[in-house]
Amino acid sequence: MVMPSVDILHSALRKAKRVLPTKGIANIAKRERNRGAKQLDALMKELVVPLRTYLESFPKKKYLHPYERSLIELTLGDGNYEEVLGNVDALRKKVVSVGKEHASFCAKSLTKREAEERLTEGVKKIEEVFNHEAQVVDDLLHIAKTLRAMPVVDLETPTLCLVGAPNVGKSSLVRTLSTGKPEVCNYPFTTRGILMGHIILNYQTFQVTDTPGLLKRSDEDRNNLEKLTLAVLSHLPTAILYVHDLSGECGTSPSDQFLIYKDIKERFSDHLWLDVVSKCDLLQKSPVVFITEDSPDHEELARYRKMGPNGAMHVSVKSEAGLAEICLVTSLENFFPLQLKVRVHELLTSQMAKIRSQNSNQENLVIT
Repeated sequence: MVMPSVDILHSALRKAKRVLPTKGIANIAKRERNRGAKQLDALMKELVVPLRTYLESFPKKKYLHPYERSLIELTLGDGNYEEVLGNVDALRKKVVSVGKEHASFCAKSLTKREAEERLTEGVKKIEEVFNHEAQVVDDLLHIAKTLRAMPVVDLETPTLCLVGAPNVGKSSLVRTLSTGKPEVCNYPFTTRGILMGHIILNYQTFQVTDTPGLLKRSDEDRNNLEKLTLAVLSHLPTAILYVHDLSGECGTSPSDQFLIYKDIKERFSDHLWLDVVSKCDLLQKSPVVFITEDSPDHEELARYRKMGPNGAMHVSVKSEAGLAEICLVTSLENFFPLQLKVRVHELLTSQMAKIRSQNSNQENLVIT
């Protein structure tokens, strides 16, 4: 927990004022300079100790898991985490330097009045130095709140990662499949971060992640939301549930979705994979063909625009149309495709076996 800078300062001033001179000093001047030096030293320590505690408590980025490092960089901005911690350390050093200097001045006072003046001057100077750089403490407070809001991912628990273009229905599937409750709206990048949920199948708990949508563009042109999705796929042992929307509702043409899909499939071919075509109740008519699309002279693309990838499941979480025989009603509004549930369970069970095999291989390497 990081306290706001104003609270740290007020607490330090209040505690420092309660510090009394050492007992047994009869001389008034000596007693006053002793009190002044002790109060300045106490004020310095009351400001410095919380800052030092924060610096020791926040993890060094180089020791974090690659996924956590990527999450911090993409959420907070590249280099911002280290910069803020560095600024907090610089403030700590300034307060120590000024505090010790003025405590020493006060201890050398010759009269009671001089000691009182140096105490007042020292408190004012320490307060001034702290207030001048206090924003860095509030920046650290913002980082702490941001870090606490980040999803906690258990690397030992099989994870299902939903991937696809923006607004293809990933969030709706997460709400249906798991305990996660992401926002569902009809505009791109509804998912503004990595959202976690859990699914319990046959008394086993698995993780489900909803990721921001991917657009058809190079990695250099991707925004931080898209890069978060790639970080999950690159650094976490996830199984992929790739969601396609051929209805024309999502804002990304089937042709563009096909190109995004081929790129991701090729880059992450080592992941366990399941393709799902969402909003199947809207596909009873011919799929929408956008004016911007070229004629489907490519056989695979033409087949994709009609039915999606080979072996893809067709589901809908909004309508029972076409799914009555394989759907289990979970509420008045949502229909859970039982067949999809079985496939997801199979996928996550395979992912668990894969993680255990990898861990076993790593242990054998350590032993040898």
